[in-house]
Amino acid sequence: VVFHNTLGDSFVPIKGCYNIALPFHEWSEYPKNWIKLLNKFDEVWTTTDHILNVLKRGGLISPVFRIPPALDSESTPEKQNWNLSEKPKFFFVGEPHFRKGHHLLMQGFMKAFPETGSALLTIKTSPSCNWESPRKDISIIKEDWSRDKLLAEYTKHDCFISVSLGEGLGLPIAEAIMAKLSICTNFGGGHKSLLTDGGFIEIPHEEIIQPFTSDPAFYAENQKCAYSSPVRVKNALEQFLKTTPAERKEMTQIAKNNFLKTYGRENALKNIESRL
Repeated sequence: VVFHNTLGDSFVPIKGCYNIALPFHEWSEYPKNWIKLLNKFDEVWTTTDHILNVLKRGGLISPVFRIPPALDSESTPEKQNWNLSEKPKFFFVGEPHFRKGHHLLMQGFMKAFPETGSALLTIKTSPSCNWESPRKDISIIKEDWSRDKLLAEYTKHDCFISVSLGEGLGLPIAEAIMAKLSICTNFGGGHKSLLTDGGFIEIPHEEIIQPFTSDPAFYAENQKCAYSSPVRVKNALEQFLKTTPAERKEMTQIAKNNFLKTYGRENALKNIESRL
């Protein structure tokens, strides 16, 4: 049995083996030429319903199963105090790619907090980032961190906020859930498999045509993305500020309990073993 955890044209089955593809995809449509490659596999495993449905809609005929991974396999520190910081601290993790919606996040933050310094937004990205912060209270960290350092960072903030335009899964959301950090984000794509009612503050979004792509090979006609306007980001941030410490604590517990039903080791490993 060979697992292929790769992307696009790299999905090439190995002769004489039982080949299982592990594709990820963020947008609402999957490139047709990639579907043809996946149809040469013995079966396909997806992490979320979003990816499974995108593949089926795209013409996948190979057997496909949603087999969620165990995402609680690391030792993630948990928040112990849900009182707001004197200056509320918001956190986001994501590569410097338009898909992550940094532009929408920063504009929404500045609308919610027009007075510089009344709140703080930290964006953890990678050294490849070549743009600068628009304001002193928006900190952009362009460093490579160890996993331990990254996971410990979540508990230092009051809320994780993401306005990503598309996620096949949304690993930082999963990390925030495990850290019991309050979350503001949209309810679309892979987020639907990670989150549940009462476990986060929803940023409303519209599904709009996604006209941009980092590589033409990633494009499929009629791809859509989840667009949350800066005004909606602002409104969600203001909604979060109105919650009480008890409400924030309860929200994080609801989120974690729901998350572990699918992505906790006990259930995830049973599903993997059963499929194998």
